[in-house]
Amino acid sequence: MKIKLLCVSDSDKHFQSAIDEYLKRLGKDTEIVTIKPEKNGTREQIIMKETQKISDYLEKHFSGWARVLLAKKGKNWSTEDFLHFITKEARIVFVIGWPYWIDEKFLTEKIDAKLALGALTLPHWLAKLVLLEQIYRVAMIQGGREYHY
Repeated sequence: MKIKLLCVSDSDKHFQSAIDEYLKRLGKDTEIVTIKPEKNGTREQIIMKETQKISDYLEKHFSGWARVLLAKKGKNWSTEDFLHFITKEARIVFVIGWPYWIDEKFLTEKIDAKLALGALTLPHWLAKLVLLEQIYRVAMIQGGREYHY
């Protein structure tokens, strides 16, 4: 199973060591792909530029992959739901936007599922860490190891 996190991000300095630890534990089949955020323009222009970058990257690099967008109005999966989803897919890319977010309607045809990490809105770097922890939890369960589930 290959997993990528496609993130609009410029820094994870507050949580970098924890993110790096999960990436190390998960191994070479899990990695983060970073798209630099836009700095110029109105809020709407920035949203459209970043959404277009994500769309282009998905088309160019993730054809045939399961594509999951982290979204406020996504489904709240339990760990078991997450396990079932990950188990049936060979290659998954999770998309995490930036503070202004993205134009979800523009990406609708390029996304297979929307995932919410709960009702709270999390900063992108914390969402990335929580997602990596859940991926690691699923990997431990798949490997037959206990991991507080």
